[in-house]
Amino acid sequence: MPKTVKNFLQDFPFNPDADDTLHLKGVKIGRFRIDELVITGREAAIHAQEILNAAMERSRRSRINAAGTRYLEPLSAGHPARLLSVEIKDYLGDRERRCLAQETIDSTARTLRLLQMTCGDIPVSRIDHPHIYRLWDLMRWSPPGLFSDPAYRGISYDEAIACGRELDVSQLAPATLERHRRFLVSFFNQLVKTKAIDASPMAAFAEIKKDLVTDPNKPERLFDEDDLRRIFDPKTFIPWASKYPHRWWLPMIGLYTGARINEVAQLKVADIVQESDVWCIRIQKTVDPDLAHRTRLRSRQSLKGKASIRTIPIPKPLLDAGFLDFMDDIRECGHPRLFPHLSAGVNRKTGETNARYSLAALSQFSRYMKELGFPRGVGFHAFRHTIATELHHQNVPDEDIALITGHSVSKRVPVLHEAYFHKKPVVMRRKQIDTLEKYRPAVVLPVYAKGQFKRCLKDKKRFYP
Repeated sequence: MPKTVKNFLQDFPFNPDADDTLHLKGVKIGRFRIDELVITGREAAIHAQEILNAAMERSRRSRINAAGTRYLEPLSAGHPARLLSVEIKDYLGDRERRCLAQETIDSTARTLRLLQMTCGDIPVSRIDHPHIYRLWDLMRWSPPGLFSDPAYRGISYDEAIACGRELDVSQLAPATLERHRRFLVSFFNQLVKTKAIDASPMAAFAEIKKDLVTDPNKPERLFDEDDLRRIFDPKTFIPWASKYPHRWWLPMIGLYTGARINEVAQLKVADIVQESDVWCIRIQKTVDPDLAHRTRLRSRQSLKGKASIRTIPIPKPLLDAGFLDFMDDIRECGHPRLFPHLSAGVNRKTGETNARYSLAALSQFSRYMKELGFPRGVGFHAFRHTIATELHHQNVPDEDIALITGHSVSKRVPVLHEAYFHKKPVVMRRKQIDTLEKYRPAVVLPVYAKGQFKRCLKDKKRFYP
């Protein structure tokens, strides 16, 4: 059995200095000889340990080589460990291969950039729990715009913390800190699986405890009847909504379906279908032919998750408000999407679509809500909370509410649900219709006049793909 470094060093004279510097002289390991080795600091000691261990392992392999050749047996996979920068690059590339959302990849990249700033570009095998403690300190005190503001370019770990302390930056929200922790856990777990490291330094760091403190002044994300009447008051809503089709229809669809704003903003004409004489909205992600790609199909649409894919019957109040007349106008216009004045956006770094048709619509609706006197934080998403809450108080089963809102439902036997239980659209639509009929908000929707956006839809220079 080979000696450990600790036992091995006992055979050699060394003199620790008062300044924590270690001098080693006359170290010989097989064919390797170190006349003098000076070690100062923790990182240098860890690096020296790795060098000595590698030398001992190579010497051992040379001695036991049955062929007796001068060529050593190759080192085992993952040894010596690759640099952190290399592992980060490969990890982010793998996440792109898995088609994760670009927003998720960018957030992960920022977390790992903070890690590299903390550790330096060292072999990943040298990252241990003290590094993670130092990383928490950087996350706590990193100044805003650390990686975007040119003023911080080239700043060191210590300088960043000192700057944050001077600015007295606010603490991260527990949810933000937990997101960082999850990114790190995933990164190091993959390194363990690839045998790049023996164990994850994150194993000792449990998830962030949820903060049970509530702010009594924080507005509730829920609309009551008076709120809904105020939003859809013809004196304010019609003048505001008459400028663009998305202003007119997005709040109405959100009110009666609880759909997420991006799910509605990205709808295509092909997503409005008729099933067994029932007009429906399909929340789905379909290919955009103009986004040519050699390896896979591409789309400007996005979904939060698999549970988001669903088909919702169009509630009768929306049909009565002239939604099908609007569909006729859009088909006549010839644009493939319902709301052509909304842009999905383009990532300036990659040139890829942001798949966020909702950004402009959300901003416009938020300003409208502010003009009506609603507090900050109460916006479009409150429609979703309102319909779910109302149906819950009417004792509608959670599973039936989820059929409308697109939330995941616990599956005790996933294989049955995913492979053996086939959906019957007629049965499901009937259940959804019965559920939606129980939701009757106290508002009167303005009726769409066929052709009312004719002028707006004629100017195709203002359209987005």
